[in-house]
Amino acid sequence: MMRFIIALLLVTTLYGDHDESHQARHINKELSHLELSKEQRIEVKTILRQFATGSKEYKEFEEDIEEKRKDLFVADAFDTSEMDRLNKASDDKAHELEKRFLIKMRAILTPEQRKKFIDHFDDWKVK
Repeated sequence: MMRFIIALLLVTTLYGDHDESHQARHINKELSHLELSKEQRIEVKTILRQFATGSKEYKEFEEDIEEKRKDLFVADAFDTSEMDRLNKASDDKAHELEKRFLIKMRAILTPEQRKKFIDHFDDWKVK
């Protein structure tokens, strides 16, 4: 969860209400180990924006799921199959977000950049 928060903070910092040059400097600083080309930086910006949007949507989804879990727990009868369904829905959504992000990143990175990217692979986990 901490890594997700760090990744989310990174993304929101990159795309706050700052000018383009400020954003570019942050991308260069945070992903400088990948030595991205100008074209790649542009594509990565788009991918990170999509990831940030997806992460925000996931957080809202997860908050709704958490409320439903609480309701299940305090109910007169504990519906374990519903709890399993909620947990699976949460996991599936998180995995789909990660998968979309990683597919897009992999598509634009060179094999050498991919090797560097995996050094920080866990930083991009949704949970």
